[in-house]
Amino acid sequence: MNPVKLVDTTLLEKALDAASLRQQVISSNIANVNTEGYDAQRVVFESHLKEVMALENGDDDGFNVASTAVDPEFRLNASGGYTAESLHATVESQDGPVDLNNEMSNLAKNQIMYNALASKISGVYGTLKYVIDNAGR
Repeated sequence: MNPVKLVDTTLLEKALDAASLRQQVISSNIANVNTEGYDAQRVVFESHLKEVMALENGDDDGFNVASTAVDPEFRLNASGGYTAESLHATVESQDGPVDLNNEMSNLAKNQIMYNALASKISGVYGTLKYVIDNAGR
């Protein structure tokens, strides 16, 4: 019998959290499209993810920000490495007005990403449920 490889859903859950936060930020940008002095905001998650993955895979080329400075969003684990649990999305200002067409495009793209992540997590837990339900047969 082949062993079942379990999937760690921590990274998927963090990506789903980032997509949820991105939805809120995009909605806020759209709501403030006509507000004088409002600067558009964006969610930064993927660049943090790339930094963490590069460190975990040993792909550090010396230009990786996380290798030379500790981002306050990251916490080191006991072995000195970064963990998926310490990965968080951050909200940054774009220093400019809201571009409604861009925001609507980002909204659609984010919805597709959110649905894909939710589907993947559902599949992982569905597989685990199947294994548990049929373990004694």
